[in-house]
Order: sequence, then structure tokens, then C-alpha cells
Amino acid sequence: MAPENPRNLLLRVLDFLARPAIRNPALLIAVVALGFLLWHSDEPTTVDTDAMELRGASEPDTFINDGEFRSFDTQGRPKLVASSPRTEQFDDRRQAVLEAPDATLYDHEANLRWLLDADHGLYHMDTEVMELEGNVVVTRSVEGGNAVLLTEYLRIDNPAGRATTDRPVTLKSPGSITHARGMTGWFDERVLELENSVEGIYETRQ
Repeated sequence: MAPENPRNLLLRVLDFLARPAIRNPALLIAVVALGFLLWHSDEPTTVDTDAMELRGASEPDTFINDGEFRSFDTQGRPKLVASSPRTEQFDDRRQAVLEAPDATLYDHEANLRWLLDADHGLYHMDTEVMELEGNVVVTRSVEGGNAVLLTEYLRIDNPAGRATTDRPVTLKSPGSITHARGMTGWFDERVLELENSVEGIYETRQ
């Protein structure tokens, strides 16, 4: 026999309470509590999936406001400095989830730096790898203005000095705009390799 609908069962409980024979207050309270639980037993559970996707299945061990992460080269100079208004740190996975991160990559030999911004970031503390996702913008000063790289995902291997993505990228620099899909960049060598569907628009200077 199919189980009775909880709402129908609650109506039967309330009808039972209306009988004059029910006089015990403790029994009355217990029956009302049971009816309330039955009424809500079939309601769906609400889960904040966006927050779960950001922080993973487990709860973070630490919340950090205005946190900063630093990585150094072999001479002790800062190689990467990343900050976030809110960071969730997971000690068991050795990871930190960064909200609206911004970072600076340094090339001390050439006296250059790259500025990075994104909607979300994931920093692997043991490998010093940072993954940026959502409106990723990389900016570097060049002659005549700025060179800007736009993409939706960027993986930065800091010890290797390499940045990679398999997503579409747009490169803007004074006088040119280039579109491609997939990219590998080496910061120290200042070399950028575009992989697929490369299209460029160049301004002819008089």
C-alpha cells in the first residue's frame, strides 16, 4: 500500500485533536510537533551550489579578509604577489580560493611586471600554481601604451614562469588586435605562442 500523503495525515491528526477525549497537554504538544514535522518532511532542501562550486565539497578551515600570497625567486625577490578581499583556505588540500583576485608578476632582470585581475582564483600553495577564471585581464606596459590579454581562464605556473590556457584569447596592443584559441606564454623570455585560429587586425601607420 502506498504511503499516505503527509498533508492528509496532518489533517487526520488535527481532526483527532478536535475530539473531546484529548485532554493531556503533553500529548497535545507531542502530536502537534509530529504534525509539523510531517508537514515539512516533503519540502525540497535548498543548496547554495554557487558557493559549493567555489569552495569545493568541504568547508574551508580559514577565512581571510584582505589576504596576500607571495612567491619568491631563488634570490629571495618577490616573483608573484596576489591579493584578494576574501580568501577561503583549505589546509588539507593546501589550496586557497580567492574572490576577485589581483596579482602582480615580476621580471626583475628586465624591470617588467604584469598585472592580473579575475573574478575567481585558486592558489595551490605547495606548487605555487595559480588558476584564474572569469574575466581574466593581464596588462603590461609597452612602448606607446599597454599590452592587454583577455581570456576566461589562465593557469600560471609560477616556478616555471609559464602561463597557459586552452580558451579563446584576445591580445590588444598599440596598433593591433589579435584573436586566437589557446596560448602559452613564458614570462621571463617574454615569448607568447598562439595555438589555433589566429586572426590579427593591424593599424597601418602613416
